[in-house]
Amino acid sequence: MTRLLAIFVAAAAVLLLGVAPAQAHSTLIGSTPAADAAVASSPDGIELEFNQPINPAFATVTLTDGAGTQRGSSEAIVDAERVRLAIPEPLTAGEYPVGYRVVSADGHPITGSYAFTVTAAAGQAPTADAPPASSPASVAAEPETTGTQATSEDAQSSGSSIPLLLGFAVLGVLALAGGTWAAMRAFRKS
Repeated sequence: MTRLLAIFVAAAAVLLLGVAPAQAHSTLIGSTPAADAAVASSPDGIELEFNQPINPAFATVTLTDGAGTQRGSSEAIVDAERVRLAIPEPLTAGEYPVGYRVVSADGHPITGSYAFTVTAAAGQAPTADAPPASSPASVAAEPETTGTQATSEDAQSSGSSIPLLLGFAVLGVLALAGGTWAAMRAFRKS
């Protein structure tokens, strides 16, 4: 009986130690223009930065104006953790929603949106009240903010994966213990 208990404890330890903690899901960690930013002139592109590489085959970024008209390029360019959408035509003054749906290296979809505002019309000089346009050097020095909105799919998968793994581990331990018990019982009878 002591031997059976030792085998059961060893099997349980191996199974429970073998359950690795779930990796954190990818998230948007920064954007240019930043979420809720007011820029003095039209940017030439949108850049999103994630904490893990993005799969280039599954990256979609949209930029629309206040009327819901698609602005910007139709194809996003992926470079590891960065996804860029070119804006070939200057934007007029107004608010511009940015939407994105990408798939990270860990295979999870990341969906979200945010908006930024252009304060001066295309070709119009910024007013004295408008903040200066961000140069690439000043953007790097400014802290970036995110506008992510986790989907219910992401929230459900991140919240339910650990209990599910623990449940499978417990079932595995019980199955191993039952099999060990049956084998020991059969061994004793013979």
